[in-house]
Amino acid sequence: MNGALAPPVLPEGIAALCGTPTVIARQIRAGFAPLSLASLARMADVDMGLPDGSPLWFNQYPRLIRADDPGGLRFENFLVVGDIETLDFERWSVDAWDQVSETWTRTGTSAIDGHLVSRFDPSWTHAELWDSLAWAPRGVDQPRAYWGTLTIPNTEDDEDDGEVGIWLEVAPLNLPEARVDRINKSTQYASHVVNLLVEDFGDARLTTDNYGFDLNAVVQQFYEHFEDTYDSIAVVAADKHIIPEYAAFHQNVRNGISGLGDLAVFDNSSTYGSSGALRSVELYLDGTFTRLSWSHHEIGHQWVDYWDWSEIAGGIERGGANPSSHFPLLFPGGTLTGGVLQENRRVAHVVDGDDNDSAAYVVEGTPAPWLYHPTTLYRMGLVGLEAVPELVVFENQKQFGDGQETPEWGTVVEGGSRGVHLNDIMARHGARGGPVEASSWRRATVVVSRDGLLSPEEMSFWNFYAARHAATEGVTTFDGTGSFFEATGGRLRLETAVTPKAGTINDSAVAVSHMSIDPREFRGVELNAPVPGSVTVGQQLTVAGTITTTKIDEITHVCTMWERARQDLDEADDPDEEGDDSRIVDLCDNSLAGGQFAVPFTFNKAGHYRLALYFWTRSGDSTDLVFVPTSGIITGITVQ
Repeated sequence: MNGALAPPVLPEGIAALCGTPTVIARQIRAGFAPLSLASLARMADVDMGLPDGSPLWFNQYPRLIRADDPGGLRFENFLVVGDIETLDFERWSVDAWDQVSETWTRTGTSAIDGHLVSRFDPSWTHAELWDSLAWAPRGVDQPRAYWGTLTIPNTEDDEDDGEVGIWLEVAPLNLPEARVDRINKSTQYASHVVNLLVEDFGDARLTTDNYGFDLNAVVQQFYEHFEDTYDSIAVVAADKHIIPEYAAFHQNVRNGISGLGDLAVFDNSSTYGSSGALRSVELYLDGTFTRLSWSHHEIGHQWVDYWDWSEIAGGIERGGANPSSHFPLLFPGGTLTGGVLQENRRVAHVVDGDDNDSAAYVVEGTPAPWLYHPTTLYRMGLVGLEAVPELVVFENQKQFGDGQETPEWGTVVEGGSRGVHLNDIMARHGARGGPVEASSWRRATVVVSRDGLLSPEEMSFWNFYAARHAATEGVTTFDGTGSFFEATGGRLRLETAVTPKAGTINDSAVAVSHMSIDPREFRGVELNAPVPGSVTVGQQLTVAGTITTTKIDEITHVCTMWERARQDLDEADDPDEEGDDSRIVDLCDNSLAGGQFAVPFTFNKAGHYRLALYFWTRSGDSTDLVFVPTSGIITGITVQ
């Protein structure tokens, strides 16, 4: 009997991207010039209008997948531009341990602003839903699960079909219930989130491009009932908008700081209905708002990264994802807004003993919690010049690929490099001037829905994640993202409570730190008690409960799989039996008297863990055992 299988690796080509650079280009075309004219050559061109075959949006039902849901899954009004009869889709299957191909057939057509759109309404049974999600990572810090890859049909002969990933919102069972106050038929709010009904939200995509969201109108509608006291407003799409180019972006509204590079001093806040408080608007699609790393990334674009690194570093050719406003490949320090490396990777300088001639730069994991780069903190005004180190910018910015990449740990950074001092940056862009950031950054979260106000359950979901962004500790995820407060080195807090012009909120304090795992979260069993979200080194935790599934004839073992995050490993960690330095421990109970099980585990190392439960069962009349996952690899356990 071997251990459990590792979670599936998502197909290539579906990574979510940040669309901030293109948003700036659109602002320039619209007459708002937050960048200098010299920067235009570095901005991406934007094609107007969507070609036939472009996916638009759909409704997911149930709107939030829960482990105790008895039904299946369906998409309603999955809209695609043009006369499209079929769509090809691949979803992950645990049973096949591979992608399975599907063909969706059109159920009808309609028109939006005179444009023909095709409608699809695919559905899946309960068994198919959990066949795909049974071994998918999810949990409090991973409330979205990969569902599959959609092929975008290209109607032009000279172009290849594209692909886009489809994700589902998956809600933990124990999120705190929010009190919801309704103002009118298009506005309701809880302590940390506002929900607005905007029936045509996103319609302009058909006549402009995939950035055609009228954020000005959304923000102005927000100000009708809420105070103009926020630095930023995060606009979250409740419906599932499908956009290959990006998953979120930051739109600068006002900047009073000089020395940020090509970002000019300007103020467009009045166009949004603000009297001068508003500094930015963010858009989040496809559930990305629930991820701390995405939130930190987009807030960071208030200051990052408008330095002309190519000029500063002696004419290097930029690479990576949207390089005009993301960090280049450099040393030292990880960054939450990288264009070449994702947040969980950074460059390290290693020396073999005392022989400096063998020194090399290699890729390593970024320790948790991830921090903003010192240059970002300087641009925020949170640290002085003395805190900014001498930088090394590498000449080959494209050596790992064209996007935000995750090369293997230990990968050598090849090619030459250029030393960059802050004096070089100031010679190009000048010293930082203007106000420094105060003790907090205020952000309001506005969830926009097209087909009606959100249900109480949905309001509680989005309220929890809006409040979670404001935590100061206890929210570090399995992948390494900590709180915004921690990302700034404890220098700047994020405040997310909403303030209506009339009425009050009585439940502004929402428990978000060290959330436990609900006893019903693992399908097929019910645990005797919640799994705590925080334990101490040396503590023994017994996962115990009762088998509840009736769909498996003979279960021989109930097993736990504890995985410790790789960035928490140290030199004392030995590789496992397969040579992998990811620490996974499988433990099983095969007594199972009366369907009861108990599997103890002692945490002898600090770090961030995730937990999976799975069964072994007989294969027919054979003596062979078959691995049966339950319902996911649940994240969010911290050992201190």
